[in-house]
Amino acid sequence: MEQERMEIKLSKGKTLLTFLGAVAFVVLGIWMINQADGQHRYPPMILKAIGYVSIIFFGAAAVFIFYKLLDVKPGLILDDEGIHDNSNASSAQLIKWEQVKGIRIKQVMSTKFILIDIHDPQGFVANIGGLKKRLMMGNYKMYGTPVSITSTSLKCNTNYLFKVISERMMSEHKRNESKQAPLQSP
Repeated sequence: MEQERMEIKLSKGKTLLTFLGAVAFVVLGIWMINQADGQHRYPPMILKAIGYVSIIFFGAAAVFIFYKLLDVKPGLILDDEGIHDNSNASSAQLIKWEQVKGIRIKQVMSTKFILIDIHDPQGFVANIGGLKKRLMMGNYKMYGTPVSITSTSLKCNTNYLFKVISERMMSEHKRNESKQAPLQSP
């Protein structure tokens, strides 16, 4: 019996606030560069360096976030195949249920995120390239799994997201076990 496909949409409101925050840091970086020479409290080179780093990092983030504002695809889809993740820059795209070993919640400062433990983490990222692979390998080194999902860009909270993913994962694992179990004769 196939289960229903579940879609969780991207939150345009949360995404817009994040975009405005990134733009504010770009503006702050520009201000720091412009004010560096006129003040005498901090070394001007350090303020300029911080300003340029802020412009580059938050500018790149703002571009990505702006793209997400225009994205009409759901942020997350749960179906019979697995978890289709389109929620952030390091999204894994498709995480098949057979690859999922377990899930857990991790909190860093005030941000909670869901870690999806994978049977073969290095094999999972083998065919992924570029920045996404680096982000996923950073997750792997820090948390033991390349896959993390946050609800910051989704129309739900982390606890709800954890509940629906774990329920679906258990259901899919049971369904797959029953398919593989040999038929018993009476």
